[in-house]
Amino acid sequence: MTGRLIRFGLIGAGVAAETHAREMARVEGGVIRSVHARDGRKARDFAAAFRIEAAHDDLAAFLSDPEMDAVIITTPNGLHRDYAIAAARAGKHVVVEKPLEISEARAREIVDACRAAGVGLEVIYQRRYAEAARQAMRDIADGRLGEILLVNIVDNQFRSPDYYRKDAWRGTKAVEGGGCVITQATHLIDLAQYIVGPVTSVRAQARTAFHAIETEDVAVALLTFANGAFGMFSASTAAFPGLRHLLTICGTKGSIILNGEHDQIVFRGVDGETATRQVPADFSFADPIDPRDYPTEGQRRQLQAIVRNLLSRADTTSSIALALRSVRVVDAIYRSAATGDTVTIGAD
Repeated sequence: MTGRLIRFGLIGAGVAAETHAREMARVEGGVIRSVHARDGRKARDFAAAFRIEAAHDDLAAFLSDPEMDAVIITTPNGLHRDYAIAAARAGKHVVVEKPLEISEARAREIVDACRAAGVGLEVIYQRRYAEAARQAMRDIADGRLGEILLVNIVDNQFRSPDYYRKDAWRGTKAVEGGGCVITQATHLIDLAQYIVGPVTSVRAQARTAFHAIETEDVAVALLTFANGAFGMFSASTAAFPGLRHLLTICGTKGSIILNGEHDQIVFRGVDGETATRQVPADFSFADPIDPRDYPTEGQRRQLQAIVRNLLSRADTTSSIALALRSVRVVDAIYRSAATGDTVTIGAD
């Protein structure tokens, strides 16, 4: 490490990279030192826009920087594996934007490479760092919700046809790995398992309803959790005009509804508590269509936590296990939708 400062390299120069560049500037103890993109001009323009010291289109030169401690990978989903393995072999800690990869097998290759190299691995799932999520976890840990019965995920968004047309990799099986399930709903799949525990079985349906893509833009599933709770899952990028992403957790003594993307408790009622938290006055069911319009405070909170972990050499095993759970559930949804069968998910 370079003293009390973690120096990052950024791989990718798209929307996700912009978010990391903006938020890292507000993170104590972290700085983005260089950026890599396959298009050298794009890398240079990005570096100039965000005042980053160096820009590269040569991966080997980028990774050879001895002052770089870690890399953040913000490329399309199906490119994560190769970049992560290269970074790990270069001795750099690895931070990957969700999802870890487009299949469990590819994700495990990343995990194995990081373990073999002795470097840390983190996956960006920023909704875990919301105060609303922490409240739900406290309620469950303290028994205020009783036995958890239902865990419902509703992630019905809208993306215009231009969203898929402007980036050739979107909506492809080979590079995006899927559609609304793997790229959008993976956030709430992760959050639900982070709060409640793992999903153990899935029965799903999916189809392409609106967009000219080869992957799904609408999907539903029945879920079973390890604690016995049942769940209903609904996801889309074709549901106009796009609705808030809601996670509902219902128990025998209380219920809570989280507005996942915007760190907001929409409803909370607990037996024995006189006050019931009603829908906030500023809540709206409408959700942004442009990914650039979403709040990014969660990324800053997670990046700050990652910097602390790297400075303290904290073990990231639990974070990796959670990220693999999300990949397994996405895999199971796709397998079940293809076969019509219920898919059982193995233990960690």
